[in-house]
Amino acid sequence: MAPRQPLLLRLAGGLETRPVKAALSLLILVSVLPIQGLEDELRPYFLGIFGVELLLRAALLRQRGRERSRLDVLLFAFDVIAWVSFLPLERLLDAHAAHALPVLRLTRLFLLLRFTREIAIDLYAIMTRRELLEQFGLVTLAVWGLAFGASVLLSHLAISHDYDGRGPVPDTTFFDRIWWSFRQLESADNLVANLHVHPVVAVLSLGLTMVGVFITSFIIGIGANVVDQVVRAARRRPVGYAGHALVIGPVHEAEMLVQEFVRLYERHRALRSIRLSELWVWLVRRGPPPTRHALPRMALLGTEDDPPAYLYAPRMRWVAYRTGDSAQPEALGLVGAAGAKRALILARPDAGPDADAVTAMALSSFRTQNRRGHVFVEVQESKNRDLLQAVGGPGTYPLDMQRFLGFFLCQHLITPGVEALYTDLMTADGSEFYTHIFLGEEAVRTVAALGEGPGGEISFSRMARAACQNNVILAGVFLGDAAPERRAGELVSTEGLVQWLNPLLDPPEGSPAWALGARAGRVPARRLRGLIGVSATYAPLRRYGRELLMGRGIAPAEAANGAGASANGAGASAGGAGAAADDAGATDGAGATRAWAATLSPHQSRLDRVLIVGYSPALPSLLHALAQFVPGIEVTLVLGERGDERMPLADRLASLGVTPAPDGAPPGQAGARLDLPRGGSVAVYTQHGHDLASLAVRCAARGAPASAAVFLSEPEGLDRDARTAMRLIRFARALESGELAHGARLHVLAEFSSVAKGEHVRSLLDAGKCGFAGPDRLRLSLVSTERIKNYFMVHSAFVPGVTTLYDELLGEGGQDLVRIEAPRPGPGERVNGAIAFEELRAALEPRGVIPMALELDDGAVLLNPEPGPALAAARIRAVYALARGRDLAAYGDRQPEEGEGREAARGEQAPRISA
Repeated sequence: MAPRQPLLLRLAGGLETRPVKAALSLLILVSVLPIQGLEDELRPYFLGIFGVELLLRAALLRQRGRERSRLDVLLFAFDVIAWVSFLPLERLLDAHAAHALPVLRLTRLFLLLRFTREIAIDLYAIMTRRELLEQFGLVTLAVWGLAFGASVLLSHLAISHDYDGRGPVPDTTFFDRIWWSFRQLESADNLVANLHVHPVVAVLSLGLTMVGVFITSFIIGIGANVVDQVVRAARRRPVGYAGHALVIGPVHEAEMLVQEFVRLYERHRALRSIRLSELWVWLVRRGPPPTRHALPRMALLGTEDDPPAYLYAPRMRWVAYRTGDSAQPEALGLVGAAGAKRALILARPDAGPDADAVTAMALSSFRTQNRRGHVFVEVQESKNRDLLQAVGGPGTYPLDMQRFLGFFLCQHLITPGVEALYTDLMTADGSEFYTHIFLGEEAVRTVAALGEGPGGEISFSRMARAACQNNVILAGVFLGDAAPERRAGELVSTEGLVQWLNPLLDPPEGSPAWALGARAGRVPARRLRGLIGVSATYAPLRRYGRELLMGRGIAPAEAANGAGASANGAGASAGGAGAAADDAGATDGAGATRAWAATLSPHQSRLDRVLIVGYSPALPSLLHALAQFVPGIEVTLVLGERGDERMPLADRLASLGVTPAPDGAPPGQAGARLDLPRGGSVAVYTQHGHDLASLAVRCAARGAPASAAVFLSEPEGLDRDARTAMRLIRFARALESGELAHGARLHVLAEFSSVAKGEHVRSLLDAGKCGFAGPDRLRLSLVSTERIKNYFMVHSAFVPGVTTLYDELLGEGGQDLVRIEAPRPGPGERVNGAIAFEELRAALEPRGVIPMALELDDGAVLLNPEPGPALAAARIRAVYALARGRDLAAYGDRQPEEGEGREAARGEQAPRISA
């Protein structure tokens, strides 16, 4: 770490900040106002303020030593003269010498040049270039040459005219005629007012005016060129940011990512200022100290000269753009890489197979300047993830986006309807996952003191209930031995901490959380290091974390025990229909909620055969996920040979593990079979030419009806969404005509870069026309993996530890986002009662389930519902919850014994999506 600078130099560095520059400029302007007595009144303040500034300037000048320029010395000399001008010299000098004091005071205005020195230097360098000097010289020579020639002509002809505004006088000089000629060139307003003048004068005035218009246009063109060069020169200066976010790579195509980043910052604008309530709690009630978050400053480093067009939007005023090679230290210096808190390095799609190599070079260059910042790196090939981790070292988080997107698409197939939840959960529009870490030894000791009993444990149920009152769904905790620390200018890190999602259940036996003492429902207080929750912004979770430190974040034991006992009673009554009916008839709202919750059952996936049309880089991961989650899955994959200019068909087949024929020919319509893990298989068909959907229909018709069809958005093409939409329409026509047989249900999943562009296809896929028994038998899910990918990268950089969280949610073996469905009422049957979300949370606790969202009868999904009146049970179609999916169905009827802690079957650790 670099040695800390002396206090004087650190104060001197503040002179270059914008607020200080603005304040000093205002004081200079006030000091030269022609208001009698003003300077005498403010003289002591001016001498003190500018004296301190002079002292700090001297310290900076001395520190630079031989590196100081002549301009620095000249500006310092003006600083000294300006400070001297504030002295009461009029009392020391005689009356004759005092006349020079106003000129001395005006030297203060030269101090304003210091605050615009960068622009002044750029302007001087541009104006003194040879080509511009030649252009200005040509214009000057032309103007004065024409004025001189016209004056000579008028003088020799001795034409009488009002050349100087005094009327035709005999004493008009040659210089009067030159000035009159120049004024005709300078402005068209000086053209003779009428033709009642000498014809030569009229012709000269008209000719000079016309030539002057062209010269003015030429000067305007030169000026526009100068302004453009000044703007471009400004983009070659460092941004001057510190503690900012940095995005490196193809930023012109990253509009969605940058907008999501700005939107997240905007949603958290309340955290930029210190709140009076937090000061009061800190000073009076000995609460945690208040904190303030930074402004939404971002810097983009791209390869094109012009900045992206989206930076001209109103909310982008804190986003700066610079041009340069991401592997060059000079370019990284322009975007303040050394002082960045976080950096996102995007993969370059145009680099092809070398994309990860280009990314590794940029990462290595960044790490030479910044070892402390967190770097989030987009990885194209999963096998390179560990290599990039080694290149970046600690604080580097490779994001295997293709693996993530493959698991993300698989989640939509396994849990139909989850797209609405993820749209809310993974964008800045609704609630998201946030984490809160307890920093410092004092906070760790405070949390440890909250433990109860001989083991020093905290009831997670009581924590969750208190968090719910803050409109936070507490989904998990962080455990660890060491106390997390954050140095000045750095981000909070979760390295060394262990994530424990859904503490209602035991972690996998032998896992790090298990070794730290984590047991179902009981959180070891001495090892509690952070919280994981779902909230609208970070502020509610942060507020709950502060309340926990003050001892108010745990619900009273009697209330929690009562809720648990009620929940257990509801679970015990769920064993028989009569008991369930008794609960349903309970007069209290909690009893009705427990009875209704007992009827919920997890959605059972009916996947057995899947048709996939098209190729995307996430396809290998999607096939792997399907094989892991659905044993014995049969996949029909149809690929086209279009797009070979970007990724040849042979490379696409190789990425899937398809062995080429001896002659190198693709599988064609005969197909090739590929075995998947756990008894699954893939039949691969290829086609050269258009209309891939027709081939998909013919190939799918060879076997049993598919239970799901996936249309991937291929990156090649003029409009990829238009191609996907056309394939969907042709597929729908095949269903309507009976060319393609279907089963009782069909789930169609279509990937679009913009979901809004694909919405019109929804009306063309009609369940009745396609021969299905009801509208619920044909489901169309539209997803934008591009949007989800960009948001995931932003959220990973914004929230510590969120990458490992989604690793577990989307991977196999850990916690899942499950859909628990309410039973459909029979004919003439009515569902009575109302459901409060807090009561539903307590009712589902015995099953090891944490509810997160409600799906209503109109298809809307309420994630982390606001506290308010209970919803009618008849309106709730399903509950989305955090649970261990494979245990949920078997665990629904099993209730824990007293003191058992509601343990569930132990699972295995999930595979990682990102490091």
